[in-house]
Amino acid sequence: MLTAPLALAEDFKTINGKEYKDAIVSRVEPDGIVLRMKSGIVKLYFTELPKEVQERFGRAGAKANTSDIPPSQTPMKEVKPPKLSAAIAKLQSKGLLRVDCIEPDAKAWIAAGPWKTWDAQEKENVTKNLAAYCHPQHPSILIFDKQSGRKLASYGPSGRFEAY
Repeated sequence: MLTAPLALAEDFKTINGKEYKDAIVSRVEPDGIVLRMKSGIVKLYFTELPKEVQERFGRAGAKANTSDIPPSQTPMKEVKPPKLSAAIAKLQSKGLLRVDCIEPDAKAWIAAGPWKTWDAQEKENVTKNLAAYCHPQHPSILIFDKQSGRKLASYGPSGRFEAY
C-alpha cells in the first residue's frame, strides 16, 4: 500500500506564453508557486499566471498586500523585479545559470560572461534577487562561477552582500 501521495507532473503556461513542461509544484508561497522540472527549479509569481491557476493554488485574484510582508522582508521585495522568474528561466535556458534552492543556503552557478559584464550594483541585485527567489522568508545564497566553482558572491539572512 502506498502511504505518500504521488505528485503528478503537469504543464504550466504564463500569461506571456512561456511554457513549463512536466513540472511538479514543489511548494505554494504567498506570492506564487515553485515548480521543479528536469531542467531545474523556477518560481512563477501569481501575477505571471492565468486567473484559473491563481485560484487553483489559493490566490483569490487579489494582489499581494505589502502590509502582509514582515518589515524584515520589505527591502528584499523592493529589489525584486517583477519578471525575475522569467529572467532566471532565460539564463537557465541558455545554460548560463543553474540554481539549487533545496538547501537553506541556496546555491547558484553562473557563467563568467554575464557576471563580468555587470557592475557592482547589478551583481548585488542579482545575488539578492536569487536569494529571495529561493527563500523569500530567509534569503540566503552562495553564487559560484559555473566553470571553475570559485565563489563569486554571497548574501545571507543578516542582509549582508559580499563579492569575492
